[in-house]
Amino acid sequence: MRKFLSIFIVTGLFFSCQREEADAPFATDTDISVLPNTETKASDNGLLGWVALTGQTHISAEEAQETALATAMQMREVEGIVTKAPLKIGSVEVVKGDTRKPYVPTKGNAKPEQAEVYIVNFANNQGYVITSADRRIPSVLAYNSYGHLGDTITNPGQAILFSYMQAYIEEQRAAFEANKEKLATEAEEAIFKQLSKERQAELIAQGLFDKEGKRVKSKFEPDEGKGRKFKNFLCIEPDHYKEDIYIYGEWKTDVIGPLVKTLWSQENDYNEKVSMQCGNNKAPVGCVATALGQLIAYHKKPAVFKGRTMHWDDITKVDAGAMFSSIDNYSVGSNPTAVEDIQYLLAHLGDSDLLAMNYKCDGSGSSRALEALHTLGYNSSLSVSYNNAQAISEIKNNRPVYIEGCSTEVKHKFLGIHYDTSYEDCHAWILDGFVVIKRKKTHYYKCSVGNLYVFESEDGYSLVHNNLGWGGSTYGYTNNGSGWYLTGFFNTKKNSPSNTYKSQDGYDFKYKNSIIINIK
Repeated sequence: MRKFLSIFIVTGLFFSCQREEADAPFATDTDISVLPNTETKASDNGLLGWVALTGQTHISAEEAQETALATAMQMREVEGIVTKAPLKIGSVEVVKGDTRKPYVPTKGNAKPEQAEVYIVNFANNQGYVITSADRRIPSVLAYNSYGHLGDTITNPGQAILFSYMQAYIEEQRAAFEANKEKLATEAEEAIFKQLSKERQAELIAQGLFDKEGKRVKSKFEPDEGKGRKFKNFLCIEPDHYKEDIYIYGEWKTDVIGPLVKTLWSQENDYNEKVSMQCGNNKAPVGCVATALGQLIAYHKKPAVFKGRTMHWDDITKVDAGAMFSSIDNYSVGSNPTAVEDIQYLLAHLGDSDLLAMNYKCDGSGSSRALEALHTLGYNSSLSVSYNNAQAISEIKNNRPVYIEGCSTEVKHKFLGIHYDTSYEDCHAWILDGFVVIKRKKTHYYKCSVGNLYVFESEDGYSLVHNNLGWGGSTYGYTNNGSGWYLTGFFNTKKNSPSNTYKSQDGYDFKYKNSIIINIK
């Protein structure tokens, strides 16, 4: 798969992750007649053995829309979002390789357009879902309950996550292909167990299975690489196959967060007290200070920061009806003391005894997040390489996680001897939410002559919430990248180079991917 991050225009990727505050372009909403209902069928990202048997990996755009609506309904319930207007799909885009274009339904017997992912934007800026177009990949890759995913990314943190998404898709496809034979064999053996004793005896006599019900590999049919003739096992004759029926149980949800209720940024009043002047503006506070500032505000300590008494409840106050807090919402913006508290905190986190921020007009950086936390009394905090289970455990214990990554590794040599390694083009942000949404899925395989077979699996996905420190509307009118992304993205083998996943573009942040945990 070619690098699909290039379908977005990525701007402003500096060490500080600075960019000019501008909303992404909004596409014109086109009302697509797909409305949510309680029986919406989600994309089948279970029963990989069945996919291996049939060779049918493609997910249609129609199914992707159903998945997007089912996801949005569940997540809006999780986040407590209530809107009077029905949720409607505004636009669907097909992403394949380096191309991204509007979805156009096919007519008649025309072959459906192949894709790698679909971008489903909801009308009226009510969020978006990125869904898989491939059954080898989990159905939901990213979700946001507000804003609109345009074709311009100004947030480097979101660029990181999209590159993780690409790597994850590649790895999942490769893992499926490497295990396809095993998956298909296990599926056939599961089918065999449901057959009548008479039918089992026939297949054993044909040498297709042994007496223990194990598939005999030497008896595979020659065309099985394109989808096995498994219908011969289920129905006495292939043309006796009638239909597949899927029945879904009720959704079950396990959710924590988002824990951090602030959507702070690096500029636009947040940098008012930074000492370095840049024309008519000040240097950005930096992504490290933004992440740490929000974490400290979440924990509401120390009571006195650098000689100033902090009013933590006031600076994190959320307006009625809003989802998050920011410096310009009414509850905070109308309180001069709260505004100054935020500005003072973010500016003085950069002091030499804390982050020792390297301020620049095009981006401010620091590598002292852990040291600053220790100085501020968070002595149990420690830095470790990213571990998915550990990060989720922290969130479940109501401890948001500081995460960082860099896109460039610099090896220093003298006289041909490597003596040091440094990293450049880095970003820091917060992981502060985790959700698992699942339901029971029953697959009925029906033959026209008497036989009905039942296969059960669990359909669902898990997402982690990323607060990218890039601001955004506290009421959900616009989005700057913060949102829910598939948990598996962070387990990709980001250090493994390939022709389709290279670091040369500076957007993968595969180096020094670490987290700070036990912040309390």
